[in-house]
Amino acid sequence: MAIGKLWCTVLDVNDLAEAERFWAEVTGFRLGFSGWNDQFSSLRGEGDEEILLQLVAETKAVKNRAHLDFGVEDVNRAAEEVVALGGSVVHPLRSWPEHDPGMEWVIAADPFGNEFCLIRIYDRSKISIPAVSHPA
Repeated sequence: MAIGKLWCTVLDVNDLAEAERFWAEVTGFRLGFSGWNDQFSSLRGEGDEEILLQLVAETKAVKNRAHLDFGVEDVNRAAEEVVALGGSVVHPLRSWPEHDPGMEWVIAADPFGNEFCLIRIYDRSKISIPAVSHPA
């Protein structure tokens, strides 16, 4: 039995309005609430998915210990869109396995340094990732 049910993913940000705009564009989620208690905003997906944006004073200082993965059709185009929204590319396009790739990805970051991946899996037979929820 699970200890609890996952409610949402929380991202620390330094500007709620900018984070709302950025993450709504990246995810397609709608604004659930904005600036509650002058500290929290919520973006909600079609089902139970939710991203809670938490306003914090400190900026990101070290590598994320967790991140989001987004399946995309065109990694380079998605990375360009992230940059146009105010994000950045942390690591440019990579492929795996190196000798005969089956997937490619870019590590990107939101305007506050929260890292996430833009991934395209184009040949699952060449990679040994179990078929969890990653797009085929």
